[in-house]
Order: sequence, then structure tokens, then C-alpha cells
Amino acid sequence: MNMSGPILITGGAGSVGRLLVQRCREADLTVRVFDLPFCDFSGLEGENGIEVVKGDITNASNVAEAVQGVGAVAHLAALLPPASEGNRDRTWAINVEGTASILQAMTTGAPDAVLVFSSSVSTYGDTRADTPPVQVTHSQTALDIYAESKIASEARIRESPVDAVILRIAGVSVPVLQEPPEVWPFTAEQRLEMVHRDDVVTALFKSLITPEARGKTLNIGGGPTWQIHGRQYVADHFELLGVPVEMASFRGGDEPGWVDWYDSAEAQQLLDYQQNSYEDYLNTLREEVARMLEDDDD
Repeated sequence: MNMSGPILITGGAGSVGRLLVQRCREADLTVRVFDLPFCDFSGLEGENGIEVVKGDITNASNVAEAVQGVGAVAHLAALLPPASEGNRDRTWAINVEGTASILQAMTTGAPDAVLVFSSSVSTYGDTRADTPPVQVTHSQTALDIYAESKIASEARIRESPVDAVILRIAGVSVPVLQEPPEVWPFTAEQRLEMVHRDDVVTALFKSLITPEARGKTLNIGGGPTWQIHGRQYVADHFELLGVPVEMASFRGGDEPGWVDWYDSAEAQQLLDYQQNSYEDYLNTLREEVARMLEDDDD
């Protein structure tokens, strides 16, 4: 696998970023990690094939240094909800102007590199009245500042000469037992499709190395096995915890979440990333619960 320079991963010290670094190194690709100076770079700094560049995505000179000479960029750095909703100017500076800085730096410092941009299905807005699955051609209507920033970032990318792949990623399910939220961010009746975290990493990695993906905008969802409804998703998680689903609190119908079912057929054909079914995900959680129970018995 030939790459003219290292793969830059912005936000590379984060959870998904670290897994993407690992995937790239397993393929014997060199990686440049760019993240804020106060991040935890343990397991990255000083490792063979990994270069760490510490800086701020809102600082154009930091970005230019990170981008210089790379063969590809996976742009994961962003301010996510709920933090993104507190200060629109800050979110815009990080998510939109930061993306613009990446594009400018690539134009001058890595003109042949491909950009893989982590966008979001939240950009589609409220799609409950539409016939599923949601296509990438669907209109984009922001329900929050985060989605607004992703829509604006996508527009900057399309206006740029940079070769890019835009991945609109569904809600990510992490295969670790977690405390449920006080209020689930969707209604009980709402169509819901999440995607396994490891499959997101696979989609990002394959987008970097698949020439046929260039120029594409793709939905990254879990696939048919993940296409359920809000109540079922919560009931399955509450069953693992031994809690009745009746105790769950869902978002009110007048304030829907942006979840739905998504058409990811083209993404799957190009990237072959859907490797963990919904049942696989639940089985991982069941195994974790079983281990916890065994530990309690010891």
C-alpha cells in the first residue's frame, strides 16, 4: 500500500482517533497525530511510525505545520454536543474555521492528498415524516449548532479544490456497558440506526486508502441489522441491566432527535465496513455483564 506521506489524523488522541492510528499502523502506514497539547498522548508519543504534532485546530500556523507533506488527512477534530451548544462562536471557530484551515493548508502543503471528513447524519434534521432510508441527497436542516457547523464545513469542502470523502456518520455505539442517560435523545417510536464504533474506524480507514471513494458523500450507518426503533434499543440495553424499559425517559415527540434509518448501500459496497451486527454488539455487552457477575462472585 503506497502513500506519498504520513496520514494526518486530527483529533488523533481521542478514542476513535487512537483506534484509527492503530488500524493505520497495522497496515504499516506512518501516522501523524495532531491534537491539543494538553491531551493524553500516551501510547502515541515516541512510538515507531507515529509522529505527534501538538497544536490547536484554530491556529492556522499549527495546522499548516501538521498538514505539510502528508499523503492523506482524516479530519476528526471537532467540538461535539453538548459542548458545541454552549458557545456558537467557539464551535464555529473549531468546527468550521478549523476545517477551512485544513483545506487551505492542504491546497498549499499537500495538494495531492485526500481529505476524509467526519460529518454527521444530524445534518439531515427531523426526517420522521420522510420515507426511509435517508439518502445522501436528502436536504440538510440543522436542529442544533453542531449540525449547522457540519453543514457549513461540508460546503467549504465542496468549494475547495481538495479531493475529499465526506462521511455522514450515524450515532456511534461503543461496545462497553455504560450508564444510561437520564433522557434518551430520541422518541420511543422513532426509527433508529446506530453504528458500531469499530465499523466507523474501518470506514474511516478504508476511505483513506480507497481511490474510488474520492469525491463521494456517504452515509455511515450500522446497516439493516441496526435499523430498529428507539424503544427496542433502550429495552435491549435495560434488559442487560435488569431494568424494565418502563423506567426509561425518552425525548418528547415535539422535540425529536435526528436519528433515522440511512441508506448506506454505496458506502458498504465501496468500503465493506459493516462487520459488527447489532446482535454482535449486544453479545459483547452480555459478555461484559457476565464477566462482572463472575468477578462479584469471586
